[in-house]
Amino acid sequence: MAYWTALFLVLIVGFAIELVTARKWWRYVLVSLLAVILFASVVAGDFYLRTVDTEVWSGRVTDLEHIEEWDEWIPGKEECSTDDNGRKRCTQRPGHFEHHKEINKIKTSDNGWFEVNESMDGRTTFTNRSPNSTRELAKYYPLGTPSASVHRYVNKVRSSYSLFKHNDIDLKDYPGLPGYPSHVSEVLQVDRIVGEVPNKPRALAALQAWNSELNKAVPDPEQPGETKSWKQVNLIFVNMGMDLPQEYGYALQDKWKNGNKNDFIVSFSPASDGSMNWVHAFSWSEVDMLKLEVQDYMTEQGYGKDFAPIVDHVAQMVADQFVRKQFADFDYLQIEVSDTSIYIIWGLEMSLLACYMYRCIKSFLHRRRKMTLHS
Repeated sequence: MAYWTALFLVLIVGFAIELVTARKWWRYVLVSLLAVILFASVVAGDFYLRTVDTEVWSGRVTDLEHIEEWDEWIPGKEECSTDDNGRKRCTQRPGHFEHHKEINKIKTSDNGWFEVNESMDGRTTFTNRSPNSTRELAKYYPLGTPSASVHRYVNKVRSSYSLFKHNDIDLKDYPGLPGYPSHVSEVLQVDRIVGEVPNKPRALAALQAWNSELNKAVPDPEQPGETKSWKQVNLIFVNMGMDLPQEYGYALQDKWKNGNKNDFIVSFSPASDGSMNWVHAFSWSEVDMLKLEVQDYMTEQGYGKDFAPIVDHVAQMVADQFVRKQFADFDYLQIEVSDTSIYIIWGLEMSLLACYMYRCIKSFLHRRRKMTLHS
């Protein structure tokens, strides 16, 4: 591996230089440590950037807490110091009150406890006047409200494009493909209907409720006393646009890299006559038949005038059949360092070696001149 060669070159050449010149082994050890740190930092950064991914978790508001503003008494204390002449000086700091602002916290099954400073719609900013109790806070965040949050995880699949890429699709030919919906809006929500659909507010409300249901906590049979997410799946609908060719669905699958490990994504293109031009579902589900059945159902239903019933039916199909693929199945993937990082490693290591050689040779020649003058 070319990047290992750069590190070993520093260690071997550095040892040889030190052996021939000053033999200051402490200096060699320090340079070797620096070379290893630089090498490890670039490799770790490369691995992180190529495998870090985000997934959306769904849940519900499960608890709330309001803590009123309060004043805390901070006792006074004496601080003493001694000068160079041994004289001791003491200063008495008086006690005082420290004011603490009110705290409003909510707990969700997907994201635990966190503070909130405004209502879900962002129209009401919380102050010391309102809310003044947990009951008032519950008016803004009712228990059971569907919630969503974004979390990071290591996804080796991201670095193995061949696992999901369509060989006949070039993303450059499909500009304007939508981005993955991972922005948390209104504190708790991620809008997982991309594009416009008939009666979108009602459809979004239905989808949020279903995603929370699909991720509800259930007993974990493998760990008695523990719970786990039920289906571990989030349903996403993407309207690609009117009368587009089906290749746009394949291109979206490539751009989104088949979705995250807990996604079931349904992309579609309505036809101008109200029917469905095509429907393309993709996911890491172990049940491929589910994708085909969802595609057949939505094709038969057409675009319609209300998308909420379609959301309900597809969500029920997912609840009945979805089985998430375990990403531990991809632990066999070996992630090689990228070419860019290899160039960076060589540049850093060779720069370090050049500086080391320069200092060693300069010191060696200086010492030789001094010896010549003294002789």
